[in-house]
Amino acid sequence: MNGLETHASQTRKLVALACASLVALVACDGTGSPARPRAEVAESDDDAPPPIDDPAAAETTAEPAETPTQPGRACADGVRMPLGNAYTTLVCLPHLDAIHYWEAAAEWSAYDRAPVTVAILDLSFITDHPDIAPSVDITWNFLEAGCTTFDLGKSACRDVAPDVPERVPLPALGEEPIKLVHGTMLAGLIAGRGAPGRGIVGVNPSAKLDLFVRDLETDNLASLRFAVERRVDVISMSWPLGSQGGEKDVPEFRELLETATRQGTVVVMAAGNSRIDVDRRAVYPTRYSTIPGVIAVGSIDEDGDFYAQFSNYGPTYVELAAPGMAASSGGDFAEGRYSVQIGTSYSGPMVAGAVSRVVQYLKTKRAAYSAADVERLVLEGSATSPKLTRYFKDGRRLDMSTLLAHVKATLP
Repeated sequence: MNGLETHASQTRKLVALACASLVALVACDGTGSPARPRAEVAESDDDAPPPIDDPAAAETTAEPAETPTQPGRACADGVRMPLGNAYTTLVCLPHLDAIHYWEAAAEWSAYDRAPVTVAILDLSFITDHPDIAPSVDITWNFLEAGCTTFDLGKSACRDVAPDVPERVPLPALGEEPIKLVHGTMLAGLIAGRGAPGRGIVGVNPSAKLDLFVRDLETDNLASLRFAVERRVDVISMSWPLGSQGGEKDVPEFRELLETATRQGTVVVMAAGNSRIDVDRRAVYPTRYSTIPGVIAVGSIDEDGDFYAQFSNYGPTYVELAAPGMAASSGGDFAEGRYSVQIGTSYSGPMVAGAVSRVVQYLKTKRAAYSAADVERLVLEGSATSPKLTRYFKDGRRLDMSTLLAHVKATLP
């Protein structure tokens, strides 16, 4: 590989089921009603996604790595996790089963010592969540000059001097929208260090997290610039259209992404939840996924089919799919620490975690690599399915077992 050394439309009822838009990605309670106050849908697509060809089409995958499974962690047959915000414990994590995480987890952990940092740009975080706290490296708030009720980390102010302000009490149940839980869920999906069978296990529990409250009114340029300047390994963005939305182009945003990828930082973004064919409508910021080293991620359902209820798609721009339903940290603390939600917001961080694993592997092998090299390894190491080819590049979906086999074959 180049640069690698030593190596007629969908009904609104379906949109309500997803209960997510490009303005706010908000939980449903499983009945179609929002579990929290829901923002209005700002973007919709008058053209429904094309029908899925041959739903019974068999998937083709690379040979999985031959590593022992870890019994007691996978979900039992028939287990379904309903949507909701009030879980005190999670007996299993179905999204990890869907990406064949457990089959490869033990061997991936052999590369834990290689340092890797993932920056998450989102609206807020509960940084003292017990499954998240050990992974947090730094927090920073670009939304306001001081601490906010949404950003509860002890060092989560722009100006912390000389004394850290007293922590703000947690909001009561239902008092605030998803701003409270969303970033925490993403952090858990990437680097949760909970006990299997009780808490959250991330795709890469050894990763360190930089948690940045993004400046949504200014197209998040300040938070993105800070992440780029810190030269983190991976940037994860699961947020909707900017302040104006639509098919706009933000040259400074594009330039920051190009700077990031030139220095080796891989950028992973959620593709969005408006059922838009991005090949036809190059929406912001997914339109920038053609930059080498930038990956846009769509959603598949529990059966491995395109998540037609909400996921954006288009194989030119949306290169990879991951499960669109996820269980993670970030539930209402008044009721429980965990939540089960749907949306491309949760697909993206799974891929960001996988990217961080590939970076650790390359660092362990002392290989020189570019962001484009890492993207290529992740895409080529994914499983493929003919029924997904019209939605995602080459019909690719995240699979941690085939990915491990691929990177080992590419750089033994």
